[in-house]
Amino acid sequence: MNLVEFIPSCLLVVLLGVLLRRRAYAALPCFFSYAAFAVAADIARFATHSHYPTYRLTYWITEAGYDLLGILVMYEVLRAVLGSLTRAWWARLIFPAVLIAGIGMSIARANVVPSRLTGVLFYIAVGEIAVRFVQVFIFAGLVTLVPLLGLRWRQYPFGVATGFGLYATVMLLATTKFSDFGTRFKLLWGWTSLVAYSLAVLIWIWFFSVPQKAQTPSSELSAPSPGDLKHYKDALRRMR
Repeated sequence: MNLVEFIPSCLLVVLLGVLLRRRAYAALPCFFSYAAFAVAADIARFATHSHYPTYRLTYWITEAGYDLLGILVMYEVLRAVLGSLTRAWWARLIFPAVLIAGIGMSIARANVVPSRLTGVLFYIAVGEIAVRFVQVFIFAGLVTLVPLLGLRWRQYPFGVATGFGLYATVMLLATTKFSDFGTRFKLLWGWTSLVAYSLAVLIWIWFFSVPQKAQTPSSELSAPSPGDLKHYKDALRRMR
């Protein structure tokens, strides 16, 4: 392992410090858990890298953890952005629909490009690709909603979605190219992954570097005000 490979790990430590300072564990607990898990996962992988069987087991366990937390974070982001709209029955169907679409596209890709993995590892890999599709879909949806509903872009949930959206888009494209070119693309794929993830973490650090009163949805959300309803109706008219 060379020093360059530790750049994302160092940035994650900085991010975790920023999240603690901004008390992001209260606003976005799932994302805070993701950042803490990422730091712990990197430490565990480094501690076991000299013993391949242990490292391999550690790697796949942590990948499964990333898959689970990635889904929870995107659900958290969507709820935070939609706010009181999550009380509407149709709004509750958005995330399941996105999740099903992501899983479906991941399975379809696995059928087109057969994986060398088998058993549990195959399902972890399929889950990883599905999570990336979900991240891209939600990011694209939020990019559409910002100008449509007149939302402020510099908000914590948007920052989280932007980082994941950028990384997921790059990695989906890189993974496709890796499948096309095989081992000839392996080195470039590794560098692409490192740079893309480092940029994602930098985006998160930038978004959370400014104090912000982040509101999180709760089970006791009040109904939208007349002004909010008029705003949403105007936005819907512009969509027609």
